[in-house]
Amino acid sequence: MDALHFKDIKPLMISVVIALNVILNSLVIAVIARYPQLREDRTNLFMFSLTLSDLASGLTAMPMSVVLCSSSFRHIPHSLRFLPAINLICLKWFSFSSLYSLCWVTLCKMVAILKPLHYERLITHTRCCILIAGTWIFGCVFAMSGNHLRVKWNRSACISVVSHKSGFSVAHRTIFVVVMAVPLVIIAYATTRMFCAIVRTHLQITAQVHSIGGHHGPTADPSLAVQSIRSGRNVLLICLAVLVLTVPMILYGVAVAMWGINVMSPSYGFLAYWLSLCNTFDNSLLYLILFRSIRRKTADMLNELVKSCRLR
Repeated sequence: MDALHFKDIKPLMISVVIALNVILNSLVIAVIARYPQLREDRTNLFMFSLTLSDLASGLTAMPMSVVLCSSSFRHIPHSLRFLPAINLICLKWFSFSSLYSLCWVTLCKMVAILKPLHYERLITHTRCCILIAGTWIFGCVFAMSGNHLRVKWNRSACISVVSHKSGFSVAHRTIFVVVMAVPLVIIAYATTRMFCAIVRTHLQITAQVHSIGGHHGPTADPSLAVQSIRSGRNVLLICLAVLVLTVPMILYGVAVAMWGINVMSPSYGFLAYWLSLCNTFDNSLLYLILFRSIRRKTADMLNELVKSCRLR
């Protein structure tokens, strides 16, 4: 595929990401909002925040990228100079909210698995709401910080970037890296603890099943252990999918930082960046598939919708 032809299909590829984002995230938001019993699970509260931030990105920053990337609107970045800045603010805000919401999902599930007897006391509904509100407020502050800096449009990757001549100091870069690295470290720690706990519990159940005379040792109830394994496994799969889709972008960022932007193909930069943004719908897709309660309620909601349409 030649460079000219690839350039022409970039808006189409972004539009596909937007369509999947809007459909899947809207479905998850609708089912959690419709059934109050789902919101009793603390994990679902954080997933609601996660899908809401992903949907907000799909309705704001991504459509701007389609317009700014299209050859039909080549003059817009020059005539409307504030648009790339708004695009960058939306990307930073909703990426921050999405990443930290996933961080809280992972921590919440880790506490449920490792401290089941203290879970209700430690992870209360009020604390969850405070964490969610704080995530969105600090995300907005983080996105607006440095908005006085000069922003330019990167047409090859279809994103807004900060100009090197804008005075983006080492302090700003350090703050950005720390803010975005903290949730990644927490997610890595929580997933490691969950993985070890799941493997240990699985080995205990296997030992009980194969023990002579079916003797059960002083371990947890097998049904509860199996439920913890299933729930923790689902969160691990979501985190693994996030990692797989983000690795190409990480490699691209490291290569550019070490050897300069010309070391990587612009087409690879575009694909790596927008592959990472597939996380904005991939989380909801896996959530609908893996979590049994969400899957059942979604089926019920869609059946009710079909019946109401037939009655009309």
